[in-house]
Amino acid sequence: MASRSLARFTRRLAFHPRLISLPTLLRPTSACQIPSISSARGLFSTSFLRDPETKKAEATTNENESAAPEGEAKADGAKETEELTPEQATEKQIKDLEEAVKAAKEETAQMKDRLARSLAEMENVRQRTQRDMESSRKFAVQGFAKDLLDVSDNLGRATAAVPPELLETGDEHIKALHEGVVMTEKTLHGVFERHNIIQIEALDKTFDPNLHEGMFEYEDPEKEPNTVGQVIQEGWKLHDRVIRPARVGTVKRS
Repeated sequence: MASRSLARFTRRLAFHPRLISLPTLLRPTSACQIPSISSARGLFSTSFLRDPETKKAEATTNENESAAPEGEAKADGAKETEELTPEQATEKQIKDLEEAVKAAKEETAQMKDRLARSLAEMENVRQRTQRDMESSRKFAVQGFAKDLLDVSDNLGRATAAVPPELLETGDEHIKALHEGVVMTEKTLHGVFERHNIIQIEALDKTFDPNLHEGMFEYEDPEKEPNTVGQVIQEGWKLHDRVIRPARVGTVKRS
């Protein structure tokens, strides 16, 4: 009976993937003893008859148990590295604060520089705009004033065309007409003066290319060279800008 049970157990072991060698299983503990059927069945049930889920859980537990000491060792090493003495911790805090202060100062300096540049640019724009507005206001009538200069020239020619003898012995109508032209010319010059349209003084002045336009040269021993001896057409300025230079004849060196 015992031999038949052992034979059946041997056949079952032959089909299991994880075989135990029969010599090991059947090796007697002594020269006259063989393992009992109950001990063989216990060995088979504990080693080969466990379900896959149980085996998987046991394998995971074994891996966790083997990994836990390694993780604990790393954590202990990092903890030892991070642990500082109070003096070292204070020095580290001071160093971090100094770096933060340095970064804040650099950022503040950059912001101040940008602010100063922006303020300077805005001031330049304001001054330039103000100058443009003043220039536009001052010289807005430049074109109109230049057109009126021809009227002033014609009035001057009209008064100069009447001989003084004719005014003394001539007709009263001619005298009245002459006086009317003279008064019109004076009124026009008064309007010019109120709007800062100023006549350029040229006669007997040193020639200035910024104010005068030389038309010819002639010799005159009674006057200094490079002076204006004759004025062909009066010059005018609007404020400090020449709107028409005086056309003159200058004295040359003899």
